Amino acid sequence: MPNVSLIGPGDRTNFETLARTTKDKKTADRIRIILALDDGHPAREVAKLFLVDESTVKKWRNKFKRRKLFTDWLSTDVTGYSGKLTKGQEASVSEFVESKTVTDCKEVVSFIKGKFGINYTVNGTAKLLHRLGFVYKQTTLIPGKLDEEAQTAWLEGYEKLRSKLPENEVILFGDGVHPSHNVHASKAWIKKGQEKKVPTNTGRKRININGVLNLEEMTSVVHFCETINAQTTMEMLDKIQEAYPQKKKIHIIVDNARYYKNKDVQAYLAKRKCRVKLIFLPPYSPNLNFIERLWHFLKKYIIGIKRRDSFKEFEQDIRDFFDNFKDYEDRLRQFIGTRLHLIRAA
Repeated sequence: MPNVSLIGPGDRTNFETLARTTKDKKTADRIRIILALDDGHPAREVAKLFLVDESTVKKWRNKFKRRKLFTDWLSTDVTGYSGKLTKGQEASVSEFVESKTVTDCKEVVSFIKGKFGINYTVNGTAKLLHRLGFVYKQTTLIPGKLDEEAQTAWLEGYEKLRSKLPENEVILFGDGVHPSHNVHASKAWIKKGQEKKVPTNTGRKRININGVLNLEEMTSVVHFCETINAQTTMEMLDKIQEAYPQKKKIHIIVDNARYYKNKDVQAYLAKRKCRVKLIFLPPYSPNLNFIERLWHFLKKYIIGIKRRDSFKEFEQDIRDFFDNFKDYEDRLRQFIGTRLHLIRAA
């Protein structure tokens, strides 16, 4: 019997690769059946070789002949492999993933199926994306109304001030924080298949802290208060001036909280004896305030996952941290760093 080719010219290599890379044994056998038939072996011999009925071999041969796409005759998705998509098609996949926020490989599976008529499994798609240079990681949240130009201009002004700062002046970074009496979820090494459960508190009570960070000296001045308002802000400014008696001018970088712009606070700042000058950040710019990193350190390493039964214990641990601030200097310097970074709009 003359050998009637089933597989088109140039597709033989792709079929052999598909047979080797497909993990499902039944699917691999179906592919090998077509390869054996394509080699000219009768259906009876192929059936004996693969331990199936001759009718099964004929069924898959007929399905293969009626196929419209490369793998739709298999009635199952097969894992993708290098070469299944052309370079141009891979570039289209990359462009699709980069232009969207893809959280599930199924979106890419549907895109490939709809655009190119090629079936991929979720697992095969994940491998494809890794090969194309993508990784699955946490997204980065950014303020929705940030102004790149304003941030750039502000950062240039800050660098100029810092580079020419006289000896009798100092730059501080100020902000308020409100830690709740609770634990914070954290990553930990946990036995595979098990859970590490950490009991929580109610989180109904919180501490209000207004503070400043001296990045150069790695020191802080903090003010614990019932609430952060104009009055407690002025009390905080008093403490700062007492902490820096030799400084002619104290530059404090702050956000645009209402209590900083309160008329009483502005009157306080306007007094001749006041040595404080507030420098306001552009709106939605926590990335330009080093003290935000200090608050993050506080929540992660001091509050952390330790459960305190009483609010008094919770507050005391935080007070102890600030009372012994210099003991953490090396860790703080590594954690906070020395460079501010701009956030690009999405």
